[in-house]
Amino acid sequence: MYLYAFNMYAGFDKVFILNEKKSDLKEGDIIQNNEWFFFLVLWENISFPEVYNILYTSDTNFTKTYKWLISQETMKLIHWMVYERYTSYKNVMKFFIDSEIEKLLSKEIKPNKKTKNYDIKIWKHEIKWDWKEQSLIVFPDIRSYHNIIWTENKQWIFLYSLDTQSIKNSNRWKIKTGNEPLIFATSSEIFQDFKNLKNIYLIEPQKRYYASQQDPRYKVWSVLEKIAENYDAKITIINSEDL
Repeated sequence: MYLYAFNMYAGFDKVFILNEKKSDLKEGDIIQNNEWFFFLVLWENISFPEVYNILYTSDTNFTKTYKWLISQETMKLIHWMVYERYTSYKNVMKFFIDSEIEKLLSKEIKPNKKTKNYDIKIWKHEIKWDWKEQSLIVFPDIRSYHNIIWTENKQWIFLYSLDTQSIKNSNRWKIKTGNEPLIFATSSEIFQDFKNLKNIYLIEPQKRYYASQQDPRYKVWSVLEKIAENYDAKITIINSEDL
């Protein structure tokens, strides 16, 4: 079984092998030992297993801190990105979860029920949504978002890279618990742990912002395709002529 270490040295990629089997642990669980080191359970279906040969030899009396902090759908995406981009878990994990795991856990919120409805249109295009499902609307950059979504009555969250880590952690919980059915985001913030994602809208896919040139290099369209596959979600393209 493989563990990803948040606050403990574990080689170049922060990944350990744990020879002792723990039947109560599942992929995506957060655990800690008596030394207050936190780990994510990667389980056994890891990308490039031949690379990871560092054995975990410290205290194995683990406490499960959070069950499935990262869902199975998101874990599939993490493994896929490591494999497809031929990169490290350390480089990919930073997209999905705060390295200071205690701060993320301290922001935990509980699911709530919302009933208020409102119409959403991106100019000529109507966004179909439901409180029981989540919709992700992706913009190439923050300027495009403000130019297109002009209403002042924004009753949804907007994710972009300049948010503080505290805000990002709060939004991750809102998305994970399903408290936010409508999620507007720039292309760099699509790496979320969705509760029940069913619709993805990609605005102006031809924009150059939809390709990351830093490790791990990726194209937003290919990542969204994988997200849609994992959640059985539908992707809708909105081009400039549709706006």
